[in-house]
Amino acid sequence: MSAAIIRYVVGAIMLVFSVWQIYRNDYWEFALYFCAGIAFVIMGLLTDDVFPRARKFLNIVSWVFIILAVLLFLFLLRTDPV
Repeated sequence: MSAAIIRYVVGAIMLVFSVWQIYRNDYWEFALYFCAGIAFVIMGLLTDDVFPRARKFLNIVSWVFIILAVLLFLFLLRTDPV
C-alpha cells in the first residue's frame, strides 16, 4: 500500500470514529478525531497532488488542523478525570 493510501485509510478511520464519538455525546473527543482525520486526508491530497493550484492553501489548512488536534489532545489529557 502506498503512503498516500494509508493516509486516506487512517483519515477515514478517524472520521468514522469521530462520528461514533458524536453518538456517545463526547464532543471534545469528536473534535479531536475530526481534526486529526481531516489533517490526514488533506495530507493525502497533498501527496497525490490532486489540487496543484491550491497546494499552498491546503498545506496551511492541514497545519492548522494538525496544531488544533495537538492542542485538543493536550486539553483532553489535562481535563481527563482519573
